[in-house]
Amino acid sequence: MNLWARSRTVEIPEVGALVFREPTLADVTKAQTDPYWWVATVTFPDGKPFLEDAQDAGKIRADLAALILAEVNRPHPTAPPSGGSGESPTTTNG
Repeated sequence: MNLWARSRTVEIPEVGALVFREPTLADVTKAQTDPYWWVATVTFPDGKPFLEDAQDAGKIRADLAALILAEVNRPHPTAPPSGGSGESPTTTNG
């Protein structure tokens, strides 16, 4: 079982490749007081922050912000158990 946030790289039109880290409990807790909490979950592939000042997120075009936020909030399906799809094996009575 992996309890730690994972990251994935996604190509965003007009922006390029961005690395999205799954939000953590600490990130989501900040959402109550900071509308730009999600900026901390986005970096460039070289590790540089997506935005130096999170408040600059309010200046991003709405269409690009929607694409970025969709990636921040995209659900991460859990992997099936090793060795199968999670289905019960078929048994026979005999």
